[in-house]
Amino acid sequence: MSHVRAAAAPTRPRSPSDPASARDATRYLCVAAQMDAQFNSKLIKGIVHNERRAIPTSPGIDLVPVLKYGLAARQRQILRDVGLAFLFVVFLLTPGAGSLVTVLLLAWLVMYAERLWTHYHVLARELRRDVFDPDKAPVPEDSWLVKRLEEIKERGRGNVTVFPQYQPFIGYGKAFQTWSLSLNVAAAEEGEEAEPFEVQELYSAVAKAVGAIGLPGATTEDRLFVSGNDLLHHIEPGSVRKAVLPSELRAPAADVPDDVVQQLRSDPHTRARPYLTICVPGWGGEVVMTVFLRFTLLPQRDLLFIEASYSLLAPVREQYRSVDRLLSQPTPRQVLKNAPNIFSTAGAVLLSIPRLLSAAGSAIGRAGQQRDEKRAIEDDRSFNYGSEICPREAASDHKYYRYFQQLDSEMYRGLIERRLLDALTDFLREHNVDVSDLKEQRKTILNNGIYVTGKGSLSAGSIAAGTNALSLHIDRIKSGTSQQSASDGPAAS
Repeated sequence: MSHVRAAAAPTRPRSPSDPASARDATRYLCVAAQMDAQFNSKLIKGIVHNERRAIPTSPGIDLVPVLKYGLAARQRQILRDVGLAFLFVVFLLTPGAGSLVTVLLLAWLVMYAERLWTHYHVLARELRRDVFDPDKAPVPEDSWLVKRLEEIKERGRGNVTVFPQYQPFIGYGKAFQTWSLSLNVAAAEEGEEAEPFEVQELYSAVAKAVGAIGLPGATTEDRLFVSGNDLLHHIEPGSVRKAVLPSELRAPAADVPDDVVQQLRSDPHTRARPYLTICVPGWGGEVVMTVFLRFTLLPQRDLLFIEASYSLLAPVREQYRSVDRLLSQPTPRQVLKNAPNIFSTAGAVLLSIPRLLSAAGSAIGRAGQQRDEKRAIEDDRSFNYGSEICPREAASDHKYYRYFQQLDSEMYRGLIERRLLDALTDFLREHNVDVSDLKEQRKTILNNGIYVTGKGSLSAGSIAAGTNALSLHIDRIKSGTSQQSASDGPAAS
């Protein structure tokens, strides 16, 4: 047979089948927004107030409740700083030893009250495991913020990731493994004639097979990855660029139609690249394994190139997990433990006015930022639309907290990898393609997780240092005089 089958229907993003799959990771990031002012400031500045940049991809978490808690924390911290700044001004107007003692005592009480409120009104009552409800996250009073959060919620459901720098798979954690192979799909089995196929058929077959594994919370989706630096210049054809960036003065589209994805799959040279993305959150979203697959069928229809990249989101940092040790009502010891010392109190008083000025300057400076961005878009043509911060990545630690978390991440990788290779083998056999070469290459992939074709050389290893360290494969491909690390997975300190 020599005819080409009609392309199967494309896969579309699917919501996690288990809503609890994102629960714990979302909860811990809400805690981070309450406890870590620097982290919270980056969230608000980089996502809420950055209207022209893409909304970050956030697998394993529900981003909007995190931002709601962050905005509430910012409001409370501003009120605290207003009180501290007032006391500082009082001291300046009435200097003296007695005034200093009074000011420090009142400032200590202001800080102590804010800490107790944070820990035992917000964290203990709303963010402990047994009481957390993301639907009850505090809603801001500002109508603009409410509208902006709704926009962020809608954009977070899309199928487009706009990355700012080198690494395309932002938001999904550290890339720790890659492999690729090329197959001659014109070589037929003995006594048969190889049957041509469309690359979309292969995508659909693999997506169906991997999706049937049935891991809780797993999603299989078509996702488009595009550089934020390319949108004003290098995305061809024009119809694709228009779909990704409908308006140059607004953020990129969060979702593109199926026909755009199929069009890009047929172009092996495009800069905007679609991947079949298999994402498996485990442990309440604390461990997220993601596999990115891309199949490229060359125009001559005789060679098929397959690439696979793996990323891992590790659990969030220990400091954000402290909410699990809080009681609903504090003991006397816990009350005393939250008391600030005199040095932190004095420092907070001195920094209160600069912090207030910075907050006011940030609000005023947004208008100037908008003008600078408009100039970079219309005049310089240099604006980068990529996401500025990926909250889940920013909150990740470098180690597992449970031995079974490491085992489960390996299980996710192994199950997906085997089902992928089985589906690929079955698909090619159905089209009478000789799979003997694939059988040999799959042994290397399944045994080592690494395979490289071409004239390059490969060195692979596993880094694990310190207690509970993540053990991540490091792939390094050397070609000629150039050397590029295929992964920069973290080593434990």
